[in-house]
Amino acid sequence: MKTLAIADFELVTQLAEQLSVAAVARGRDASASQVSRALTRIEAVCGLRLFHRTTHGISLTAEGHTFVEHASQILDDARALSDHLDTRTASASGVIKISVSSLLAEQVLIPKLSQLLTTYPDLLVSLNITDRLVDMAVEGIDIAIRAGVPPRDTYVARRLGSHTRQLYAAPSYLQGRPLPVSVADLSDHRLISNTVVPQHNQWQFAGDAKPNLLRVSGHAQADNTAAVLSLALAGLGIARLNSVIARPLVAQGALMLLLPQLSDPTLHEINAVTLSSRHSAPKIKLTMRWLEECFVAFREEPTERNGIPLLPRQPAARPMTLDLVNNLRDEQP
Repeated sequence: MKTLAIADFELVTQLAEQLSVAAVARGRDASASQVSRALTRIEAVCGLRLFHRTTHGISLTAEGHTFVEHASQILDDARALSDHLDTRTASASGVIKISVSSLLAEQVLIPKLSQLLTTYPDLLVSLNITDRLVDMAVEGIDIAIRAGVPPRDTYVARRLGSHTRQLYAAPSYLQGRPLPVSVADLSDHRLISNTVVPQHNQWQFAGDAKPNLLRVSGHAQADNTAAVLSLALAGLGIARLNSVIARPLVAQGALMLLLPQLSDPTLHEINAVTLSSRHSAPKIKLTMRWLEECFVAFREEPTERNGIPLLPRQPAARPMTLDLVNNLRDEQP
């Protein structure tokens, strides 16, 4: 068999995981035709058909299953070798791939990224900016920053901090509108939701709030957390936001905090996780230290509010609910 590159094995394992040429192409910022041509070339080199193609998608052949099994092992060995070679130097070098949500990327990491690259000029940082939960092994992620998601047993996690979520709106949106003083008042307001992370649309409340949970459809919607913040800043409605990110924007007068007396006291943990087989690599250890510096503000989050202790996120009991239905359909001609 002719030589295949590591990138070829990565492509086939990604296709096997997602079973969608279009999805893999989007993740690689490439066209579907480019991915299809690459797969055809790989199959030609192997002399085997690795995937069945139909109008509904792709699926692995028997030979494809065997290929992916060995490809996964080859990728693990390649990463292990790279990590071992890194230990021969006292500095970080090579590529490190970090998966992070759009909000944390824009507001926390990118403003401080030059510090890391100046300290370690031989390090190449690749940011995988997405709000979805990535498969670290399949997608070649070195470090994933996850908020509110308990790490798996197969991961090594380092706590970076925590945050609460509260309701905010821009002064421009609230101008001429009555401030909400109860959860029920939100039915008279325009709300902003996240189409990729459904949990962010479950607005929890505490105290004497009735109902204590709103399932929000949203009059304005976005598919990432950074855009949700931008919509709120633009005066498009009320959003439930990361309190650590929103706090300086309140101090600047760009946002206003709403219903603070009914804010959910749940603390959402933020962890940086790595695969257990790779956490000791120098580039990962040194990048972890930089991440701890980036998230200092998230370790200064208050432990209580209005005398009520803030508690780590726990599975919630079934609450009373009120569904707020998007009325955009009625407004369209």
